[in-house]
Amino acid sequence: MTYSRKLADFVCALTYDAVPDATRARARQLMTDTLGVGLSGSRHPNFRTALEGIAAIPGTTGDHPVIGSRVRLSAPYAALANGVACHVLDFDDTHTASIVHGSAILTPLVLALGEELGLGGRDVLTAFVAGWEVAARIGIASGNSFHSRGFHSTAIAGVFGATAAAGRLMGLTPEQMTNALGLCGSQAAGITEFLTNNSSSKGYHVGWAARTAVELAYLARAGATGPETVFEGRNGLMNTHGLVAAHTPQALTADLGTRWETERVSIKPYPCCHFAHGAIDCAIALRADGVTPDRIEGIHAIVDEVAAGFICKPIDAKYVPSNAYGAKFSLPYLVALGLIDGTVDQSSFSDSAIRRDDLLALARKLTYEDAEKGTTGFPKYFPGHLIVHLTDGRTVEKRVPINRGNPDAPLTDEDVAEKFRVNVEGIVPEARAKAIVDKIASLESLEDISGLTRELVA
Repeated sequence: MTYSRKLADFVCALTYDAVPDATRARARQLMTDTLGVGLSGSRHPNFRTALEGIAAIPGTTGDHPVIGSRVRLSAPYAALANGVACHVLDFDDTHTASIVHGSAILTPLVLALGEELGLGGRDVLTAFVAGWEVAARIGIASGNSFHSRGFHSTAIAGVFGATAAAGRLMGLTPEQMTNALGLCGSQAAGITEFLTNNSSSKGYHVGWAARTAVELAYLARAGATGPETVFEGRNGLMNTHGLVAAHTPQALTADLGTRWETERVSIKPYPCCHFAHGAIDCAIALRADGVTPDRIEGIHAIVDEVAAGFICKPIDAKYVPSNAYGAKFSLPYLVALGLIDGTVDQSSFSDSAIRRDDLLALARKLTYEDAEKGTTGFPKYFPGHLIVHLTDGRTVEKRVPINRGNPDAPLTDEDVAEKFRVNVEGIVPEARAKAIVDKIASLESLEDISGLTRELVA
């Protein structure tokens, strides 16, 4: 039996009762976090551009709310727009072992399509979990080699996970689901060239995955077919988008139904590239230890090679980010924030902040080297390792093996609730913010999720 059929059988057979309580609780927490990030993201200029463009496309209007706005679109395009909102700030969660931002795809998808189909909270939560289990395993099976080939893992694995979720909501048969996953192979796209000019295309990777999944599920239900060997075939995903030497196809279905990858998703404490979080933790800890910028001669970072490709290369461009988005992918800038401000929050990426002389001067003191493969715990963790050379000749070293927010160093429910509160402040009234959190906390009791989606408008 092919891997796509095994995944299809799992997704189609998955029931709410089969999902463990801990997995359900984590799913609710992830959805809460994602919606808070999305509401905040609805104020970002890149999202406003996206919404203007989507709304102008003929035939996109419909009945489904766009987060943080009064615009209503058809289900696929609501999923697209809301996906952009949930990812535009780079504040959404990450499954670190697969390097996939799944909740920003899955939350908008299951809410829009679930509302379209008149489904309740149990079906929505089950589909959310099914999507994460598929997306995470695809990233893991690639050996994280999608990034090595210049692809964005979220875009590649995400469309498969989203299609699994959409198919689960639509009640596809195992044969239809297998074809839907096969069709995904022709839609798995998203390159990391956006890093060269800090363009907005990365945000669309998430939205496109959500929209495309709806389309593929409907096509498969109508009888469209795709290659059953979409993963392991000679021209299948692992060979075309990953590195042959790195991938392990058996990981696609390993421990399905017994190991729940949804529980292994990390929630971000900082609104920037997740690869830098361990280093930020180090910088904040060094500041707490009394290391001040005036005493720093130089900073040397040890960074995993994959992470360095995002946050360190080319280093000259990272010293002076061209815009706020570029600053989120600049290790020198982010470490300087931790050392000087002791925090990294959304105000850290204002136009004035990214031009601060003190931050840019300290950022220029950072050098880096690629860590020896297999020595850091990456990608299970996004660790930090900084060596600071002081003006008095001494050297101070700080390591953070497990980044804050990882399931092995998790944010508490109170941390997540506070993050949600801060994100939505000034966007939705306090009473409505509480209503959103309460509705997600009791998601399974909702017979019609439109009561939740109505709370998300401006």
